[in-house]
Amino acid sequence: MGKVMERRYICDKTGVVEKTRFYVGENTALHPRWRKGKTKADKRDENQRRAARELARIFNCNLDGGWYFVTLTYSDDAHEKLFGSMTEDQTLIESKRLAGLYVRRLKRKAGAGIKYAYVSSDREVEEDGSLTPVRVHNHVVICGADMEQLRECWSYGVIDVRSVYANQDDYTPLAVYLVQQVRSLPDYKKFNTSRNLEKPRVEERVVVGDPGDEMRVQPGAKVLDRMTYREGSVVQYVRYKRRPKAVKRGGKREGTDNPSDSASPSHLPLHKGGSDGRDLEGGAGFEFSKASWG
Repeated sequence: MGKVMERRYICDKTGVVEKTRFYVGENTALHPRWRKGKTKADKRDENQRRAARELARIFNCNLDGGWYFVTLTYSDDAHEKLFGSMTEDQTLIESKRLAGLYVRRLKRKAGAGIKYAYVSSDREVEEDGSLTPVRVHNHVVICGADMEQLRECWSYGVIDVRSVYANQDDYTPLAVYLVQQVRSLPDYKKFNTSRNLEKPRVEERVVVGDPGDEMRVQPGAKVLDRMTYREGSVVQYVRYKRRPKAVKRGGKREGTDNPSDSASPSHLPLHKGGSDGRDLEGGAGFEFSKASWG
């Protein structure tokens, strides 16, 4: 007999909490058609949604002041020399390998303590959410190196370095933007990260009572995203920002002002607009508007 579980992902740095509710059956063996290298279209979509959520949790546990959003491009000569005889898929894979070598060079210059996540892409997200083919490039979100070091370690083309805005309510839009423009290839990871990044705390429990009741959030919390509730539905999702901790003022406990409450995800350093990233993992959507480099 199956059971209904509720899972929470807690990112203490930003105060963002995700809650999911799902059914677990007796037989959870991997379906043969979903094994590695045998991904169908619906499973690829699910993988993309999960990747966006995973990267968003990492960002919400780590990003603050001192992080940079780096774009690595390739000049005409470098592109021809590096990728001239390769297919489109081979080019994407090789570009990601070069991004990995870039962070290795940074480790030698700035120290092994740098923190980072990077992707390789040959698509651009348009205003309507569609993807347009572009020249392959890399995005690196990084902390622990200065601008001079970031620029010195890339010699294949133009490098653009921007500061990531601190004190955001939620860095999910940035994660969605990055993952959305990465094509799906068999056995290909959409992003890579350093091992020294903080991860969310995960709590699980078996749902008692009526599992079809709508999931609750902390009173006073700011709901960031919620799956449309269907009465009696077990599968549910909500993401919210916990209310600020109360402090004593003049002998009374009052809510504190949280600077991140005034920051908008649309201020994230997205280098070309945003898009509607709806229907991520079970129907929960992410919306973010066009934003310029800050």
